[in-house]
Amino acid sequence: MLLLAVGGAVLALSGGDAESVQDVADQAVEAAEDLDVDAGIDLLCEAPTEEQRDELQDLIDGGRDEAGTDDPDVSYEISDVEGGASGTFRVRVTSDEDGLTDRDLEAVIVVEARDGRSCIAALENPGNGEEEVVGEDAD
Repeated sequence: MLLLAVGGAVLALSGGDAESVQDVADQAVEAAEDLDVDAGIDLLCEAPTEEQRDELQDLIDGGRDEAGTDDPDVSYEISDVEGGASGTFRVRVTSDEDGLTDRDLEAVIVVEARDGRSCIAALENPGNGEEEVVGEDAD
């Protein structure tokens, strides 16, 4: 799989104690830029399964191989931030890195308020309208 999708996946796993959709978006981009899966688990409403974590690490490793570098140049553009503690935002992931220039990714991130914090509940692919729940509830 490609690194841009990996960046989007890490984006969905990124962050800390967010209190709004904007907080989630900001923290997600910061962690996605580092491709640090372990640091990113906190923004999910539900913890990822071990299988999901393994798949994500495999995607990151494969994307790095495809780009030919451990630190590919990937850009994250956040737009359409809607809502307060719950809502959505759109992310567009692009790269000028050799091997990744034609692999743009766009997704809508669904944010919910749970237990006094904002967290990522699902990813929606605007191309097909399908929503994917992230974490253990995804099974």
